[in-house]
Amino acid sequence: MESSKNKKLSKDKLKIVKNLSTDAFSKIGSENYKQKLAYTLLNIVKSNNQKDFFWTLLRALNSQKDNAKAKELVKELKDIYPISSGDFEKLAYSVIMGIMSAKSETGGD
Repeated sequence: MESSKNKKLSKDKLKIVKNLSTDAFSKIGSENYKQKLAYTLLNIVKSNNQKDFFWTLLRALNSQKDNAKAKELVKELKDIYPISSGDFEKLAYSVIMGIMSAKSETGGD
C-alpha cells in the first residue's frame, strides 16, 4: 500500500528551490525578518516536522500576492510535497540557504 508519492529529490530540483527561495525572499521583509524566519525554520527542521515547516514557510510566502518568484516557489513545493524525512532535510536546508542568501532589493542590511 502506497500512502504517498515519496519521490527522490534531484540535485537540480534542490538548486531550483534554493534559487527560487533567494529570489522570492529578496522581496520579502527586512534582513532581521529573514534571520528570524531562518532561525525558526532551522528549529522546526531539527524536530523533523514537515507540517510546521511548510506551514511557516507558506505563511511567509502568502503575504506576497504580487511576487511571481514566491508563486513559483509555492508551485515547486506543491509538486514535491510530501517527501521522505531525508529529502525533507535536504529541501529544508535548500530553502533556508536561499532565504539567508537573499538580499533585500530595497537595499540596506
